[in-house]
This record gives sequence, structure tokens and C-alpha cells, in this order.
Amino acid sequence: MTYLIIGILISFILYPIFSAKAQLDKDNKEKPYTTVTILMAMAIFLSIILSIAIALNADMPASIGHGGFMYIIGPGFYGILVLILYLVSVGVRPEWKFVSGLACILINISIGFYYFI
Repeated sequence: MTYLIIGILISFILYPIFSAKAQLDKDNKEKPYTTVTILMAMAIFLSIILSIAIALNADMPASIGHGGFMYIIGPGFYGILVLILYLVSVGVRPEWKFVSGLACILINISIGFYYFI
């Protein structure tokens, strides 16, 4: 069941990425905040949810207590920081908005795998 949720989240992440790539050619690359930025921010937000879902699949001992919240708080906190970093980097370098969005998505997913291990 959890793999089904992860698969659905991956498909929801891929849709904004492909839509942003299609609109990147039509979009003005000099403007910082456009529809490509919104689509990539949506994909980054969905990758935060995916990283939390991946982290929650980790083997947690029964005696973990309230330490189990770290598997929810950690990827969520770092994911929000990555999202803020993306929005700042788009303001500074608008021509790199697609590439930096893909990098942020990969960073969020790797954070989820870090907590999974």
C-alpha cells in the first residue's frame, strides 16, 4: 500500500516537471517568477510529501517513543528550507529556474532516503 502511495506521488511530481519543460520555451527566461516557477514549486512541495512518505517506511523500533516524530519533522523541515532556497535562487538567477528546480526535487528525495536508512 505504501509503494502505491509513493508511485502515485511520483506520477504527480512528474506532471508539473513535464509541464514546466513544455512551457519553458514559451516563457520569458529573464523574468524570475512565472508559470514555470509555480509548477516547479508545486513539484518541490510534492517531493517534500514524497520524502516524508519514504522516511516513514524506515524500520523503527517499538521503543522509539516520541523520537518517531523525527521521521516526519526532519524531511519536512529540510524540504521547506529547500523550497525557500529555490525561490531565492530563482530571484537571483531566473535563467536557471528549471535546473535548480530539478536539483531541489532530487535533494528532497535524497533527504527522505537519508532518513530511511
